[in-house]
Amino acid sequence: MNDSIFQPHYTITPAIERNLEGIGRNQWLIVNMLLMPKHQAWLHRDVQVRRSSGTTRIEGAALDETAVRNLASGGMVGKVTEDEQANLNAIQAYDFIDFISEQEDIPVDELVIRQLNRYFIATASEMLTPGVYRKGSISVGDFRTADQGDVPGLMRSFALWLREDEIVDPVLKAGIAHLHLVAIHPFSDGNGRTARGLETLLLQRSPFGFRKLLSTETVFLNLKDDYFSAIGRTLGQEFSQGYDATPWLEFSTRVMKTASDDLVAMTTDWNRMMQQGHDLWAAKGWPPRHVDGYACAVQTGQITRGDYMEITGVSPATASRDLNDMVNVGILRVEGKTRTRVYYPLDLESVNSGGQPGE
Repeated sequence: MNDSIFQPHYTITPAIERNLEGIGRNQWLIVNMLLMPKHQAWLHRDVQVRRSSGTTRIEGAALDETAVRNLASGGMVGKVTEDEQANLNAIQAYDFIDFISEQEDIPVDELVIRQLNRYFIATASEMLTPGVYRKGSISVGDFRTADQGDVPGLMRSFALWLREDEIVDPVLKAGIAHLHLVAIHPFSDGNGRTARGLETLLLQRSPFGFRKLLSTETVFLNLKDDYFSAIGRTLGQEFSQGYDATPWLEFSTRVMKTASDDLVAMTTDWNRMMQQGHDLWAAKGWPPRHVDGYACAVQTGQITRGDYMEITGVSPATASRDLNDMVNVGILRVEGKTRTRVYYPLDLESVNSGGQPGE
């Protein structure tokens, strides 16, 4: 097979146009939303958890976001399970995506795609050859993927398009890249995770990076049946370079529109909660550092003394005292004893009127 550049086929339908318009509005809102750098970093850390949980659960893993959040914070006990390892691999893969998305001098090409696959299935059996193109044929359900002998040429053609085609809308390009990698299925394992990771990477390299806070993986999981159906309707039963990507793009742009809607709602709620917190803390004369601790607890669903120390930079003794103060005034509730204590946020409206946290 020659190395001519990949030429996707699709039509921009009214549905795709509407989705692109909505995505553009949401991107503007996110770019112009006031977020302190440290708060954006916390939100991004949680996004990495949601991305990892979402992309692995699509493939059958069972860990939900709470379990993956605990895993990412070092909360493992005993031997790591297969699902836990898959999520640890995914977290590393998304860290790699973040790094590469900032290195504009490094092209998104075959080497990057192969490295992505290595990260996602880093601990797989050597028989699955992470990062190496497959040597045998493979079918996914009723779909027969490209012949293994054609894979190297198809990937070279695909990489040329990724590097040189600047005409395609960045959102459509990311969606097409996702689909085409699934169609070629160049690896023995991890193709879906690699394809979703590639889409995230291309978006973060584009004007639609959403400050690295977008998780399409979560929406793909929520719409898992529709996701697989859209791929099936588009690709048919066997690989062909001439497939029409329109049905897939109608779905993938809807996914991104939904993910960006969710992000706008989440960050809007975050800003509202932060303002409410600052107003309440100021009115009651409580230490301002409590706001950051409470905000982190709200975002992740819980906070430990170690988390609080990392966020505020205080000593272990001060962290314990602060958290106990917030429990006493009804901002947090606590479970567990001593080092195993976990603190959960309560609604600010329920804060009791007694007690003044110490300075």
